[in-house]
Amino acid sequence: MTKTEYENLVELLVGEEIHKVEYFEINYDGYETDFSGSGSFDSLDYGANLHMASGQVFGFIWGDEFFQYGVSVLKTPLQSEVSECRKVEVSNSKNWKLLIGKTITSTLIDWSWVKESGLFKKKVYYPQSIVLNLEGGGLVIISALEIQDGTHFGMADNITVFFDEPNAVKYGALNA
Repeated sequence: MTKTEYENLVELLVGEEIHKVEYFEINYDGYETDFSGSGSFDSLDYGANLHMASGQVFGFIWGDEFFQYGVSVLKTPLQSEVSECRKVEVSNSKNWKLLIGKTITSTLIDWSWVKESGLFKKKVYYPQSIVLNLEGGGLVIISALEIQDGTHFGMADNITVFFDEPNAVKYGALNA
């Protein structure tokens, strides 16, 4: 996938109304969370599906189109990519409840970079985060980032969904 193809895919989100949201987690024995919205972000093992009122489903997962790991966007539900995981419907969670029924008005891709090792190696750009601006001022930031025990690291095999810009910047999901 080229950078232009990726940008065109993300642009397809503009004008879509969010109808339902599902998260996907590894099925760890004895671990469950309902993502009740206890903070300004949700951290997921696999990714999320955004179901649109039009019937289109966009899947967000960590991937390696540009460099391992950035945010991958699928025009199909994640069920087409992952198996043996736990699906959690989060549309009624504290973080999502007020965003359901809102239309995506614009998108932004936060491109980050990593330098390949070795002398005279170039920078490789990858999509660290996707920003979805919603009607009425709502905001969703989907990032290939993991937050664990007060620390964070990008380029992770994890997806974190932020609901405000200050925390996304604090944890490195957006370039300040």
